[in-house]
Amino acid sequence: MEARIIRRSLVTIAVGLAMGSAGVAHATNGYFAHGYGTKAKGMGGVGMAISQDAYAPAINPAGIAGMESRIDGSLAYFRPERSVTFEGAPTLDSDSKSFFIPSIGYVQQIDENRSWGIALMGNGGLNTDYPAIPNEDLCGPGGTGLFCGGAAGVNLEQLAIIPTYAQKFADGRVSVGFSPIISYQRFSAKGLDGLAVLDPRVTDSDNFTGRGTDTTWGYGGQIGFQAEIADGVTLGGSYRSKIRNGDFDDYSGLFAGGGSFDVPSTYGLGISADVTPAVTLSADYVRINYSDVDAISNPSTNEAPFGSANGPGFGWRDINIIKLGAQFETGNDWTWRVGYNRGQNPIRSRDVALNILAPGVMEDHFTAGFTKSFGSQHELSFAAMYAPSNSVTGPTPFGADATIEMKQYELEIGYAYRF
Repeated sequence: MEARIIRRSLVTIAVGLAMGSAGVAHATNGYFAHGYGTKAKGMGGVGMAISQDAYAPAINPAGIAGMESRIDGSLAYFRPERSVTFEGAPTLDSDSKSFFIPSIGYVQQIDENRSWGIALMGNGGLNTDYPAIPNEDLCGPGGTGLFCGGAAGVNLEQLAIIPTYAQKFADGRVSVGFSPIISYQRFSAKGLDGLAVLDPRVTDSDNFTGRGTDTTWGYGGQIGFQAEIADGVTLGGSYRSKIRNGDFDDYSGLFAGGGSFDVPSTYGLGISADVTPAVTLSADYVRINYSDVDAISNPSTNEAPFGSANGPGFGWRDINIIKLGAQFETGNDWTWRVGYNRGQNPIRSRDVALNILAPGVMEDHFTAGFTKSFGSQHELSFAAMYAPSNSVTGPTPFGADATIEMKQYELEIGYAYRF
């Protein structure tokens, strides 16, 4: 009875913490994180065919089938460094650089073949915050800011609440899992007043910028499988539907479709192999379908009004991602990890101007991490990620080409308690 009360209290605290701290700025694979969970992040984000903690449903819900009862909590320090450089002008950096991102997961084992759980994860996001630089050449006397509205930028935050059920079949060699997904988003834009005046495609300036933070809820689903195809070799895959969110009504003059902003569908396939009793190698392929969402994928050059069905978007294309990871057990309850994540840059040169606000141009990610177990119940894990600088250059309506650029660092620490 006491153990059940403790578990119920931990889950309640986890939900409250996650709902109260959706401060997310993941702009790694587009605006999705390079991985979910401290162990996966140390291995380049792999997790389709290898699942090691309560965060598994964020990648593949089948991964918790028969998993031991456990609760995982982690905190990431994420530092994206973003900038824009107009031809012939100094580089301008986005001010906001430091973000703290919590994640929480819980699994309850039903028996050796079945488990249920819930994960609360930062699904993705973008953030820019450019200072109110003097800009009289474009904005007139006393004008400031990149877009003549003072300090300029956007903030998109996404939280996914993922309850999951998973079960093993075929004498434990095949696992299947299902997750309904509850999505929470919030968005704000500021400092775009000059665009609202200068761009004739802005026809609803009252709902284009400076409306504060708007929030939406949404829903979707995810299915996945894992199958042991040979001794020590597992194949896994998952599909996540498009998550249908409510409209950002306060920004109906900005986003195509009157403020519509869903979360795109994703799918992936992976393989994991125990090449020795102490060494595991894993690889995943993941596809993110940004074309599901007009506000993200419509070309920024579209001539229709902002906010209309075919209005300008950020022009992001669908991307393919390859994730590679290795794990080494070295005795004394130490496990070490390394990984590499190669994602495509979703932004074309033609769309650079609008993506000054959302420079999700990252491609390469290098990762490492470890876990130290303390007895049978406690684990301490760590992961680090470095994404070297990448940039895209393209035309702007301001009379000069611009280069948007980003590099990133992330450190994450996690603790797990196994019941």
